[in-house]
Amino acid sequence: MKSKVSIIGIALALVILFSVVSYGQRADTLHTRKVNPTGALFRSAFVPGWGQYYNRKYIKSAIFAGGEGYLIYGIAKYWREARHHRSNFEQSTDRSYQTIEFLKYSDARDMRNIRIWILAASIFYSMFDAYVDAQLSDFNQTDKAYQVYVAPTSDAGLQLVLNFKIR
Repeated sequence: MKSKVSIIGIALALVILFSVVSYGQRADTLHTRKVNPTGALFRSAFVPGWGQYYNRKYIKSAIFAGGEGYLIYGIAKYWREARHHRSNFEQSTDRSYQTIEFLKYSDARDMRNIRIWILAASIFYSMFDAYVDAQLSDFNQTDKAYQVYVAPTSDAGLQLVLNFKIR
């Protein structure tokens, strides 16, 4: 369980990092486009990552879609598992077997519920992120004191670039 929770924690940290970093886009190549913030919010609520895709944040879109898809899969898996162990518990007459099945049912139910709460938080964060990105879509980004972006290198790698404007 700790490894699965840590994977989710790492995924959330990556989403936060990707929210701050603009990938391979320099300020002179950015073009502004006004998008509907409410449309982005509802898109993100209905389909995982659609609000980010609408805002042209393709990497965040893939991360949200993959993360929420993984959580939905986990919820379905533990829901089936909990139903199976509950059925075994109710049909058994052996007390020791009932105890084992009840413990397995409780574990599966708890894992399912944890994933439901994490999915709800992820959907809320996705909606909030899409709304804010849409609100700031026409924000003038050329007057920054610093820039952070990831750019490709000549040897097929990636580099993290940090530029400062000193006045």
